Amino acid sequence: MSAVAWWSGRSPREQRVLGVGAVLLLLALAFVLWFESERTRARLNAELPRLRASIAALERDAAEVQRLRAFPATSAEPGARSPLVTLATNAGGLPGAQVAVLDDKRVKVTASDIGFGALLEWLRNAQATHGMRVESARLDALAAGRVRAELTLTRS
Repeated sequence: MSAVAWWSGRSPREQRVLGVGAVLLLLALAFVLWFESERTRARLNAELPRLRASIAALERDAAEVQRLRAFPATSAEPGARSPLVTLATNAGGLPGAQVAVLDDKRVKVTASDIGFGALLEWLRNAQATHGMRVESARLDALAAGRVRAELTLTRS
């Protein structure tokens, strides 16, 4: 039996009821689809600022990677001096101090009479260029702005 023959076999009242039911079913389906799409749109609109911030962070990270790749690679060449040995040579530019390398990560700085400001500047430079930090320190005040110092620095 074909669909046209089946439809023709229904009474006019039954055809109206089936037609209204089909229209209501289509409207319900359209409403469900619209409702789901609106809910998804709202979720995506709420997520969009976070995603844009994530993209901006990734772009900043990529720019930082490019900037860092522009620096020449550092590698330890055979026979090259250790940064700690460089630091110990001529007391690393700290006049009046003796710098002794204790091991591959530590140095000892001894000064009997040194300017406190010069010592602080030297420590800042040792931290910035060699990754050194103060492990232990003993400072005795001498004349104004002068100290006696015994420091042990370690590489972080």
